[in-house]
Parts: sequence; C-alpha cells; structure tokens
Amino acid sequence: MTDLFLFGTLRHQPLLQRILGEEGALPALEPAFLPGHDTRWVAGRGHPVLVDAPEARAEGLLARDVSPAALDRLAFYEAGQGYHPQTRTVETQSGPVAAQVWLPQHAVTPGGTFDLSDWQMRWADVADVAAAEVMSHFGQSAPDAVAKRYLPIRARAAARVNARQSAPTTLRRHAAREDVEVIRHRQAYAHFFSVEEYELRHRKFDGSISAPLDRAVFVSTDAVTVLPYDPVRDRVLLIEQFRMGPFGRGDQQCWSLEAIAGRIEPGEPTEETARREAMEEAGLEIGEMRRIGSYYASPGAKSEYIFSYLALCDLPDSAAGLGGLLSEGEDIRAHVISYDHAMALLQSGEVENSPLMVSLQWLALHREELRASA
Repeated sequence: MTDLFLFGTLRHQPLLQRILGEEGALPALEPAFLPGHDTRWVAGRGHPVLVDAPEARAEGLLARDVSPAALDRLAFYEAGQGYHPQTRTVETQSGPVAAQVWLPQHAVTPGGTFDLSDWQMRWADVADVAAAEVMSHFGQSAPDAVAKRYLPIRARAAARVNARQSAPTTLRRHAAREDVEVIRHRQAYAHFFSVEEYELRHRKFDGSISAPLDRAVFVSTDAVTVLPYDPVRDRVLLIEQFRMGPFGRGDQQCWSLEAIAGRIEPGEPTEETARREAMEEAGLEIGEMRRIGSYYASPGAKSEYIFSYLALCDLPDSAAGLGGLLSEGEDIRAHVISYDHAMALLQSGEVENSPLMVSLQWLALHREELRASA
C-alpha cells in the first residue's frame, strides 16, 4: 500500500472524488506539509506546480495506505496532465512520512503563489468537467495520449460550463432536467474536437416521452468573431484563409472570407479573445466593441457557440496584408474594402460564412448610427 501527498487542486474534494469514481475511495485524509517547497500557479494555466523554496512548506493532505484502484486512477489523471510520481518526505502531526507526490515530467514556468480558494472560484467547475472527460478514457487510452489532448479537453469543459448560462426561454420550451434522458453515451473521437454519440429520449410537445433516438454531436469550444469597421472611411476588414469545412465537402473554392475569429481560452473574457485574435490574425489594435449577438451556428449537429462583435477602428490601406500564427499553421490574408464592396460580396454569395453574414447584416442595420457618432 502507498501513502500519497495531495497538494493544490487535489485538496478540492469534489475534483478528487470525480477522479477516484465509486471504486476508488480514499481513507481519511490528514493535514501534511512538504518542506522546502512552495505551491505556485503554472504560468498561463489554471493549475499548480510544486517548486523548490528552501524556506517554505507546501500545504497538502496525506492519504495513507491508498488502494491500488485509487492509485491507478489518480496516476492516470496526473499522467494525463504530464505529471509523474516521486517520493518525498512530508511532515505530519505524528512525524515524517515518505509519500508519493506528482511532479511535472517536463519543465514548466511557475507563476505566482497558488491560492486554493481563488482556484475554486475561477477554475473548479471547469476542472471538474474536464476531469470527467479525462477519466472516461481510463482503461481505454494511454495517459500520454490524453496528455496531448488535455488543452482541447479543458477548452471543451469551459464551453460546457459557459453553457449553464442559457439564453431566455419566453417562447420556446423551458426544459427541466427530466425532459431529456441519456440511455447511452460514447465519445467516438477526441482530439482537437470530439464527436459524441448518444442514445436518448426526450419529452415531446404532446407531453409524452419519445422512443429511444440515436444522435451524434460534433463538440468544439466556444468561439468569438469580430468584424473591424472604420466608420470614418466606411470600410471593413475581412480575412481570408484555407478552411477544412469547404475542402471536406468537396468544394474546390476552399479559401473563405470571414470575420476575424478564434476559440475562447478557458477563463478568458470574450472581448479579450477578440482583441487577441485581431492582433494575431491581422496585426490590428481594435477600439470600442459592439456586441452583435451570440448563437449556435448549426445546432442540429454542432455544439459550437459563437459570440460576435463589431469593433470600431482605424483602417488605412496599410491595414491590409498577411498575418496569422506560424506556430498554428495559420496563413491569413487581410482585405480592407469599402462597405459597399462588402455588401456586394454578400449579395453575390461570395460571402458564405455564417458569422460574417450575420455581422454584415448587423452593420447594415446600425451603419448610419455608427457613422453619425464617429
């Protein structure tokens, strides 16, 4: 049997229980400290790491005589985030104890001091949903394979947490939990996106429950689009890039005209995403932003939820050019064109990207107001 030192997020009991499942219960936990270490945030991430700090003591919990089943599940979860066990001597009320603790396999950049209450407020819900997906692979996938997919898993989890804040239900049905029953759920594919298959029943409009239905959904992260508009020059900036959707459909014209867009990183405000993507894709600093709306682009098959904005900015001729992140394989061309040219592209059908269509239609409704106040 093994003694474990649990620090950081593993001190959060709901997350710990999610990892362990019904078959991996731990014995009673007791306070413990790891001398010569401090718990820090991993820079740019929502979880902690132990770092050497001679004058510090990292706070944690000691689990004694952990069962093989619990150890296997915890090891799988930690390995899925790139951590592996090492033996360290920890301090307890009854004296020093040799215990296993998970440390990163590769070098990470530590940030500020980790605070559990801060993490619980900002990240606990996302971590719980992500852990559920990670642990669904237990016994089916290798931990290093899960580790490579952890960032998309975490991003999908953030989208599912965001989805708890539903839009109004004044005309459509206000659904209760018992209105949908999941009989079977399987993740058929998981990488940058995932494909999930369901057998389910749902309440019908006559009040009865449907027969079992087989359904599938393409699950991705939430996303932001932003259409830059210069109200003085009456210009917009559109970007153009190769897209797999048209290519996969068999469309030879698979370069698409779009608004600037990008996925929302976990914990990132939507307006911050828009400003980050404008700089990455077009080297553009945007000013005041107007909310266009938020919507499902294709709710029959896709989970993607889009937050669309229009941004007021300065668009001289020099704003056109090439951009995108080489590290992400992006090859993007920015076009600065007149409002009339953009609407002509919309009318001709050359604009066939739904967020851009929505954004240009919104601009058409509000253009005179925006120009008058510029």
